[in-house]
Amino acid sequence: MNRPRLAPVLGLCVFLAGAAADPSSAVPVTFEVAVPVGTDPAAAVHIAGDFQGWDPGAPDCRLVRGADGLHRITLDLPAGATIGFKFTLGHWGVVEKGPGGEEIPNRTLTVSASGKHRFTVASWASNPAPALRESSRTGTIETFTVPGFLEGRRVWAYLPPGYAADPAREYPVLYMFDGQNLFDAATSFAGEWRVDETCEDLITAGRMRPVIVVGMENGGRDRILEYTPWADPHRGGGAGADHLEAVIATLMPAVAARYRVLAGPEHTGLAGSSLGGLMALYGGLSRPDVFGLVGAFSTTVHWAEYRLASWTAGRAASPLKVYLDMGDRESGSREDADGNGVADPFDDLRRVQAALEGLGLTAGVDLMTVEDVGGIHNESAWARRLPEALVFLFPPAGPR
Repeated sequence: MNRPRLAPVLGLCVFLAGAAADPSSAVPVTFEVAVPVGTDPAAAVHIAGDFQGWDPGAPDCRLVRGADGLHRITLDLPAGATIGFKFTLGHWGVVEKGPGGEEIPNRTLTVSASGKHRFTVASWASNPAPALRESSRTGTIETFTVPGFLEGRRVWAYLPPGYAADPAREYPVLYMFDGQNLFDAATSFAGEWRVDETCEDLITAGRMRPVIVVGMENGGRDRILEYTPWADPHRGGGAGADHLEAVIATLMPAVAARYRVLAGPEHTGLAGSSLGGLMALYGGLSRPDVFGLVGAFSTTVHWAEYRLASWTAGRAASPLKVYLDMGDRESGSREDADGNGVADPFDDLRRVQAALEGLGLTAGVDLMTVEDVGGIHNESAWARRLPEALVFLFPPAGPR
């Protein structure tokens, strides 16, 4: 097959979120990609995006090289949807980069009708494959699996300095989504947050409480399904409640049995970025009896037609402490669709902030919002903003 349209295999490269997507609304969209001079002619170019779980080497998302040197694939995509994507050579170690080898924001495309779109890759990253990269872990980090937790999903646990030396001390816990991106370049699929280095520095300097950080591996192709509390009419999803229940009912008791953790929502946090940020807010607001601390970075506020803000406004007041942030260039460029002089991502952030304030949260006390001018939607931006979030959520003086 030299032109994989993929209509028979929706759920592989396209519509991996399943649920609400309507194949009858799909239109064929052709991607034509020019690659840099010197790219191995035999190299397999892939497209990875939010529509297929950001899998960088999915066989059904492999482009085919034509006699003219361009790589092509035709996908059936939902009309009206806006997708985010990048091109790779099969893994994140060789994702596309800018002309100088710099990191670039995710590409976006709004599917208005069937058609053909041309893209040019300026350069490729030259990192080795994840399995061959040198580990960048700092401090004490353990990796394990929990019987019954999401079919053997990997879990990482960062233990703070002094954990082994004081067997009587108990610690607060921060649970984080996209665990493979938190601590180690060897496992990351889009760069790492440097959670371990940041915690080591802040704890040693006395700027934050010692805390255990538990990273939960995402489900790859099931990421959209698991990290969305509600189905989106264009991209499906909606199994977030089930995913959260697995975390609460199966993972958390296992962590409590394995490590010395403080019980109670005032000592338990949930954090993530993008859809992970959506899940962190959903988790804190829907289960304040479990999670009292929330870190939401670059949250996908627009998911399911801005359901988060309206859903939040209808919740009962709860004793939460919430950190929110957003860059004004989440999509790569500054956009102001309504012409109000405020970047669209900041409008989104303020919408959620207002909903939280409506529940009784107070800015500077139990609510912190950060508008990052120039900030884009990637791990390096979240790593840069992480220290401020951790100091706010886990100040050295105590949990509140």
